[in-house]
Amino acid sequence: MLMLSAACLAFEINLTRLFSVAQFYHFAFMIVSIALLGFGASGTFLAIFPTLGQNSPRQSTGWLALATSASILGAYLLINNLPFDSFQIAWKGGQAVILVIHYLTLALPFFLCGMAVGILLSAYPEAAGSTYATNLGGSARGCGLALGSPVFFDGEGTVLGVLSPPRHTMERGPGVRLAAYARQA
Repeated sequence: MLMLSAACLAFEINLTRLFSVAQFYHFAFMIVSIALLGFGASGTFLAIFPTLGQNSPRQSTGWLALATSASILGAYLLINNLPFDSFQIAWKGGQAVILVIHYLTLALPFFLCGMAVGILLSAYPEAAGSTYATNLGGSARGCGLALGSPVFFDGEGTVLGVLSPPRHTMERGPGVRLAAYARQA
């Protein structure tokens, strides 16, 4: 969970940087709304389907971490291969469609990450404090990663770097400490 949160926040900050250069600063702010859309949609989805992932939250969270990693790569490849031109949006209707595709595709990693956090919160309500602490600690590490990695890598290298933490979560088994804590409580 810590690594997944770190990857999501590092991805969000890196997208903000990339959009501020490629699309000017006003589209950089769009990334924050995309992240909020993804996390909010995951909460809504879990409210509609409350038993989702409850049978095996550890396994569900692991698969969601892997899907987050794949969606980060897919979203990054899509926005590079299907470019949006903000100057053409008034004259070409197709640019509005591309913007919507970008918006939904970029929201997917945050949706999947939010699903993982939400499943753990609903599966182990007595460990909510630990879940939030782990999430916030991972987010803080993601900020550090996003600030430090461009020194050594370019934007693409940073995006590829955030693919590893969700994969690590899948291999290590998310929620191990959380599950142990829940059994003790």
